[in-house]
Amino acid sequence: MKYCFDCDDTLYDQEWPFLMAMQEVVPDAPIMDMDQFYKDYTAIGESIYDVMARGIITVEDHGILRAYRAFAAYEIPFSLEQAADFQEAYVHYLQKISLSQIYRDYFAHTNAELAVFSNGDDTRQRMKFANLQLFDYFDENKVFTSDQIGYSKLDKKAYEEICRRMHTNPTEWFYIGDNYINDMEGAKQLGFRTIHLNRHKGKEGPASDYVVYSEAELIDLLEHLDAGEAAKKHKISRQVKKAML
Repeated sequence: MKYCFDCDDTLYDQEWPFLMAMQEVVPDAPIMDMDQFYKDYTAIGESIYDVMARGIITVEDHGILRAYRAFAAYEIPFSLEQAADFQEAYVHYLQKISLSQIYRDYFAHTNAELAVFSNGDDTRQRMKFANLQLFDYFDENKVFTSDQIGYSKLDKKAYEEICRRMHTNPTEWFYIGDNYINDMEGAKQLGFRTIHLNRHKGKEGPASDYVVYSEAELIDLLEHLDAGEAAKKHKISRQVKKAML
């Protein structure tokens, strides 16, 4: 099997550095539903991602503006200085992210071909890859960022480019990601099969071939798919041997 993973909120839970920054900078924020606030914070970041991708604002300014607008949407007093402090804390905790043990165990033993394609600034994303120790399990030549290849996920050319660089066919791959629009619809348009890791219970739809809600469910599914592929290869091998008799 061949699996291409998104990074943020797929290979680690991006809500963790967000929650740590909340505790450090605004521990008494009057927010009743923190999960919903995180979803809104993320959606605001996605809505201004293109402005950053086109170089109009920096990566840091994107993070500051994301926090500032999220608090403003909840009518919570929050200055640009506080937003800058929040972004600094958020980046600090991003440097402490790690792969879960369930991922480590699977990546260490699988025979599947693995790749990563993540939206974002190449330097920032590769910092995350290093913190996650991805290169213990992934070939560096199969780890891509949108900044590196020049196309973001919603552009069909992004998936064409990573397939070109890997000398492969998109129909051979599953794309695994957390965001329905960016990940599922983006990959599906080029022929990837898709697995939606919807850990934060966001939007779902028909572009997902499978939907799972936790890393444990995802690994169970991958092992099931791996077993099916192994059985298929074994059957073909037996048929070939029989034909040669």
